[in-house]
Amino acid sequence: MSGRRGFALLAVLWVVAALAAIVGLGLGTLRIGARGSANRLELARGRWAAEACLAIAQARWSEHRFTDTASVDLGRETWCSWRADDPTARVNINTTPATLLLALARQVEAAPQLVDSLLAHRPYADTAQVRTALSSDTSLQAFLTTDGPGTINLNAAAPAVILSVPGLGAEVVDQLRESARQTRPVTSLDQLASQVPGERSELLAHYADLAAQVTFAPPQLLLTAAGWVGDGGPGGLHATIEVLVVPLPDRLAVIRRRLW
Repeated sequence: MSGRRGFALLAVLWVVAALAAIVGLGLGTLRIGARGSANRLELARGRWAAEACLAIAQARWSEHRFTDTASVDLGRETWCSWRADDPTARVNINTTPATLLLALARQVEAAPQLVDSLLAHRPYADTAQVRTALSSDTSLQAFLTTDGPGTINLNAAAPAVILSVPGLGAEVVDQLRESARQTRPVTSLDQLASQVPGERSELLAHYADLAAQVTFAPPQLLLTAAGWVGDGGPGGLHATIEVLVVPLPDRLAVIRRRLW
């Protein structure tokens, strides 16, 4: 008799334990579901915030006071920030001639074989693919892009990029730096040639190629806006919108848009 009661008690305990486990699993699932719903809501608000920062960038461009921003408080613990990059400050890996890439590799002391590998995998959809192709050798990474029309903005490019362009030397780099320091950027090849007497003949010898290859203002801009909720900042849960735009006198014309 006592054995039956013991067995019945054991059975009841097993049932209670099973029910507790089921209830616990259900509560855990509810918590996960609630957290997932909260994350989706925060991402939706983050996307709205990122859109707000892009609208701010558009407005500032049309008002001729276009500058990057620090974090913008949009209220209700919602924030955004945005930055603008000039793709033509770098070399477009998809369109740049192999000779210029090799010259750039020499400037940054990268192995010529790295250029061969990069050329073999063209075209690239984005810079993440370029990083994968570069593997552990990142010496060229900061100078490459997949955006822009393939021209090089001499007022924004790094010295290593400028020195990779045939016809341009150290005197050109120094003059461009001095013009930037005086906030009077060079606006044309003719102006640049008049300011570099020691390298004028070399520049003029390559004038036709340079006219097609360089620019002095960004023909496109890459705007990246991030939006988030709370104090996690753009390093936490956030939404990102990237747009490639053509800067027109009164607006920024969007030609490509990505969201993640």
